[in-house]
Amino acid sequence: MSRRITILFAACAGAGLALSGAALGQYSTGFETANGINASPGGTVLTGQDAYYIPPGTVSVDFLAYTYAGNTLGVSQNPRGASQFVTVEGPGGGTFGRAQRDITWPTGVVTVKYDATCLYTGQPPASNNLGSFSAQPYPGSASYIHLFSWVDPNTAANWRAFYLAYDANGIAHPQPGMSPGPAWETLILNNWYGFETDVDFAVNRITRVKITDLATNQSAEFNPTDWYLEGGQAGGRPHPTGFRMFSGGGTIGNVAAFDNMDIAAGGPPPYTCAISGTCPGTVRLSWSGARPSIQQGILFARNTGNFTIQSGPCQGTQLGLGTNQLQLYNMIGTGNGAGSVNAQAGQGACRGFVQLIQVPGCQTSNVAQVP
Repeated sequence: MSRRITILFAACAGAGLALSGAALGQYSTGFETANGINASPGGTVLTGQDAYYIPPGTVSVDFLAYTYAGNTLGVSQNPRGASQFVTVEGPGGGTFGRAQRDITWPTGVVTVKYDATCLYTGQPPASNNLGSFSAQPYPGSASYIHLFSWVDPNTAANWRAFYLAYDANGIAHPQPGMSPGPAWETLILNNWYGFETDVDFAVNRITRVKITDLATNQSAEFNPTDWYLEGGQAGGRPHPTGFRMFSGGGTIGNVAAFDNMDIAAGGPPPYTCAISGTCPGTVRLSWSGARPSIQQGILFARNTGNFTIQSGPCQGTQLGLGTNQLQLYNMIGTGNGAGSVNAQAGQGACRGFVQLIQVPGCQTSNVAQVP
């Protein structure tokens, strides 16, 4: 990019943030009244509401629907929650809280999302496990468990959120499951986290997991290559027919709370960019589908092509840009994964091409043309 373009195609202060709305999936609920669920500060039985039931053949108590306002368990307000959530305080003694619901799971790649937090209302030592989300029936379908457990039950100071999946031979991972990384390993009590799990039924695997601390908006992702659903690499298990939430433990006081559940086909949204406005003049570069809270590079070229980056952290990444005035123009934050920035584009930038690249990860967006 020429010096003239570098000067005139400059980001302006006060860039606006464009938040993308959440897409509804095969099953989506905020556990609100509008979703057919009544709640109260002391908890209203969830069984019988919105088709939830206690799974037969289990020793279980009902999940309850609570209002955040005045709830008797002291569960904190979810930063992206509305008025209600669901949980139950485990009574101990071999009885656990369970809530199950039948749904028609999509095929192909499915993204499972929910917000969750855990806390302890008793006196240590506590006991495992704290709670879980599972595809059902488990066993008996292409299923897995996202298991919440104590880091140390003797102190009950932090919890973890590991995955009970299978190896390629169909052997179940031992408890407490597989760790995706440090971000899942020492979670804060009564702090809400957003979880995402991509399940690809075509290859019978968990292909992506993500966690977001909803207090700080910091996220981490992991792409496992050998976490299989029940049946392992050979597959062969029936499609799931429902899901289950679990809360409780061997002693009284374990609480695992859930909010904002969405089970949708299609996997995560694509990483895209677009440019609008008038050139020369003010243009807006917008993006969506990025990983939150990392950096992204703005690449500019006068032509499209298939240039491969030769050095640096993204060496070997192929772009959709050619070599004519190809340049890394700037690095900007991804924000919460969607956003926009205004720029003053000079004549030399008009009809040029822009592509974004995330660092770390080196994921590239589509190529957008300056007007």
